[in-house]
Amino acid sequence: MAQHNPYGAYGYRFQDPPQLPIYQLFAVGYQLVTQHDYYWDGMKRIDGPLYLFQYTVSGSGQFRLGEDTCEVPAGSAFLAEIPGDHHYCLPKTSDKWEFYFVLFRQRHLRELWTELVQSIGATPKLEQSSAAVRALQSLYGDARGNRIQNSYQASASLYRFMMELLQSGSVQQKERANWPVQIQQAAAYMEAEYNKLQSLDDVANAAGLSKYYFTRMFTQTTGMSPMDYVTKLRIKKAVELLRFTALSVEDIAFAVGYSSGSYFSKVFRSRVGFPPGDFRMAKELPSIDRLQFD
Repeated sequence: MAQHNPYGAYGYRFQDPPQLPIYQLFAVGYQLVTQHDYYWDGMKRIDGPLYLFQYTVSGSGQFRLGEDTCEVPAGSAFLAEIPGDHHYCLPKTSDKWEFYFVLFRQRHLRELWTELVQSIGATPKLEQSSAAVRALQSLYGDARGNRIQNSYQASASLYRFMMELLQSGSVQQKERANWPVQIQQAAAYMEAEYNKLQSLDDVANAAGLSKYYFTRMFTQTTGMSPMDYVTKLRIKKAVELLRFTALSVEDIAFAVGYSSGSYFSKVFRSRVGFPPGDFRMAKELPSIDRLQFD
């Protein structure tokens, strides 16, 4: 009985409606390479312009981008633009390279790609159980099962994969357990004192850092500035008070740390989309008991 072969590669050349922002899937595959003549030069390929994401399941490959060369072991990936100054290969130090890959056209995706590389880097590490890798495996499974029949299905699957990749960078950045101790202390201080804070100096002091270094470190760690974090805390509490108490808008403004009801209303509207009074009365919108902020 023939043994099941899980590997394959599937290409797509759908004719997309030009007026629609369709993400164009070019190819997706799952491969096992054992020959050391496996080598791709990004400057010599003729199938671009493309973007490539390749994720190692087992074994190890090698990736050079510009002057930097690195190994790509299990749990690692690389991102490459084709054409581009890069190459990837199975090095002589590795006996195999098992990986998933996806290639897609650059049309409509340049800004998203730039944001992705800035967020996760050109050689990210991803757990095989992560949502991004599962989305990649699902994309390959749909291709193998012949479930991608048109450009809309291909675009939707590719979009989901890209969003999971972007979210993986955000989660890695914002996972509180991974924050430096000083930033965890500062966040705890803001959560306890958000309605009394007058300046960032007190928060920086609680973290044992200078205000400028603290601001830079907090923003890099959490993905938001300290004042954005305080604003998020205040608006979340304001939502709770508007929905479950009879306090006036002015009283709620003072309760969450604003010096005037008019300024509070301006900030609330910018974050929620409605003035506090309309939000309380569920005027022209569904009644909402809790809002999630990033």
